[in-house]
Amino acid sequence: MKLATFEVNGEEKWGFLAVNPRTEQECIVVPHDVEAVIPALCRYTSYFELSKPCFIGEGKEWPKDLQGFLEMGEPGMELLRKMERFVHDYAREQDLFLIEPCFYPLDEIRLKSPIPRPRVYWGLVQNCPSFFRNDPKRYFINLYPQGHERTQASCVGQNGYMVFNGDEDVFPCGFTIEMGVIIGKRGKYIPASRAMEYVAGYTNVIDAALRNVQNDYNRTETRMGKDWYIDATASWIGKKMDTMGAMGPYLTTKDEVLNPYDLLCYSKQDGKIRDRGFSGEMVIGIERAIEYYSSFAELRPGDVFHMGAMQVDGMRMLPENSFGPENCVEVGIEKVGDLRVQFIWPYKNDWRPEDDPTRAIHPADAVRDLYANGTDKLSGPEAFDAHAVRHFWISHGNYEAAEKNEGLMRITDVPRMLNNPGRVVSDETNGRLARRATTVKVGIELCAVIGKVAYKVTPETAHEYILGYSPLAVMNDQSLLEDVAVEFSNPQERNIPLLYARWGDGYNVMLPHPIAKEAEDVMHAKMHLKVDGIGEIDTSTEEYIVDAEGILVSLTKYLTLFPGDVVSLGRISTLLEVPADIVAKDGIHGTAGIEGLGELPFHFVKDTEAEEAETVREGF
Repeated sequence: MKLATFEVNGEEKWGFLAVNPRTEQECIVVPHDVEAVIPALCRYTSYFELSKPCFIGEGKEWPKDLQGFLEMGEPGMELLRKMERFVHDYAREQDLFLIEPCFYPLDEIRLKSPIPRPRVYWGLVQNCPSFFRNDPKRYFINLYPQGHERTQASCVGQNGYMVFNGDEDVFPCGFTIEMGVIIGKRGKYIPASRAMEYVAGYTNVIDAALRNVQNDYNRTETRMGKDWYIDATASWIGKKMDTMGAMGPYLTTKDEVLNPYDLLCYSKQDGKIRDRGFSGEMVIGIERAIEYYSSFAELRPGDVFHMGAMQVDGMRMLPENSFGPENCVEVGIEKVGDLRVQFIWPYKNDWRPEDDPTRAIHPADAVRDLYANGTDKLSGPEAFDAHAVRHFWISHGNYEAAEKNEGLMRITDVPRMLNNPGRVVSDETNGRLARRATTVKVGIELCAVIGKVAYKVTPETAHEYILGYSPLAVMNDQSLLEDVAVEFSNPQERNIPLLYARWGDGYNVMLPHPIAKEAEDVMHAKMHLKVDGIGEIDTSTEEYIVDAEGILVSLTKYLTLFPGDVVSLGRISTLLEVPADIVAKDGIHGTAGIEGLGELPFHFVKDTEAEEAETVREGF
């Protein structure tokens, strides 16, 4: 099956692809609508008077979105397959008049990304042999998945607009076709041999990036190459920018793809082939990516991995290219489908009508949805839900001793910023460490919560966007570093595990509700961290170089933050190290507090092997 999410008359729906036998048009059929017409089908079709179609869900409502459907697991998928077969046969052999209202022609609807708001949107990097084959300096590679997290605002769907915000400095920007893998059921500690059980299907992802941040880093002095966090911020913020991660048009279920490593991939610009690749070129495959990620965090239905460039990385777009309504980019993967988008460069030619929602409101579906649903702002600190955080941003090297402790140069104008899955944040003081955890380094940080949609924020208005502040107790699992052969590693291979070290579910603990404060009141506050049996740290928020308002201004120059997003000012001072034997035996207990914001206790223990086995058995 091919499953899709779409919008019609301002309402979001989902369904499966089918052909209307009367018009021969491709359409999306909505399961909820089919369910609703069954009484009429039974009444007017004598065969069904006593025998209802086999897909009837016993009166249960179909989930409101595709992600909710995936939560139904294999029973739900099988139920939908039965409905698809029934609709196909009934529309051709029985009364099309009764069931035709369930068909939504593709030319009358607007397809969105199949998963419009992925809670995990993880893109692998350097996962193609050409990265190593074509580099004369590379003789060794570390074989573990290296990747970055995209934002929900990066998603656009079929015939969507990827908007280049900026002048000539955004060029040369690039794009590539990548295979998207959509997770179909919950799981943790998933062995590679069972990983495909957790895959719902595949989709296309356009991995695009702009050069805004690289240019800003290099504008005052050449800083690229000074440290990995600068390079990662400069490269990956361009990928996280609004609309730069198109996805779709469908979730093609895995039963339609016998071998995901035997597929031709291509990209076209204005109908001309730009690139061809082969899905078998992945260095790290789907199974091992799932095994690795699930070794420290739970996977859930609707999570999306995209597996990296299959051939040429970053086909260049140049200022002299045409960016008019007649121009488009197409990408496709054999059996998975074809995704078409248009690149718009407003600086040169914004041909969209003034009242086009992508121009008048926001280019990203997920942001427009916030305005449409009235959820573009939080009413107050009590409305914040730590379990609903969409994006978690961390500043790196943002403290005075960073150069001494980590070798990271002092920067004030373009802070090093990377985002992380929202699920790493929690207000639960009793947490779980992954079974793989060994030595854990514990830190305290100051974080801010965003109160409303934030884009192009000015220094004068930045305070209006911050809902409040909270202390943040952070667990850094050092076992991720054990995956790296340091002797043969490059800076990226050595540093990405430090990002993953705090990607475990709930590894970043904050207050249930942020405390409303002015920036000047929190930037001169004492900070205290205590880990029982290990030690204590006393420091101050005065150690931070850039405050939350400054980070907000810098970050929203490039992309949009959502209400409820959490922004950490990052590590400060030293970290308290808890040895592996204590982690395994007693767990980690302590408190983290910031003057004026309060104190929070934390208690982390490791998962056991028995709990691991039980987790693996969950699912369909």
